[in-house]
Amino acid sequence: MTPLEPVHAELIAGMHHICFKEPWNAKAMRELLAMPGAYGWLAAEVEPQGFVLARAAADEAEILTLLVLPPFRRHGLAERLLSAAAEGARSRGAAKLFLEVAANNAAALGLYTKGGFSQTGKRPRYYGNSIDALLMALDL
Repeated sequence: MTPLEPVHAELIAGMHHICFKEPWNAKAMRELLAMPGAYGWLAAEVEPQGFVLARAAADEAEILTLLVLPPFRRHGLAERLLSAAAEGARSRGAAKLFLEVAANNAAALGLYTKGGFSQTGKRPRYYGNSIDALLMALDL
């Protein structure tokens, strides 16, 4: 895996556009990558396969986005990205790793639950005013 840098903003924005209904553009990705504490990894062999972007501050970290492009799903890449995000948080002094996920995203919920995350809250009608966001955390 390659550490994410601002030079990857266009690429990861394009990947985000493929995987999400409300994608972040390259400008937003550049701004996130430039934030203090931002870190992440790009999974790419011959071609880009997925990435995780997170941010650490004090003793907490948050996964901002994680995705695997459709042709590369169901091969354990999301688990490796999730594990890399957790290790990155630990190495930056975080004691807890947070994320949010759409309540109707069964695959992601399964991944996060398998990875040791538990639900800590809910934002009603957060996505598109109709889908709840579930807040999850992992003790590191």
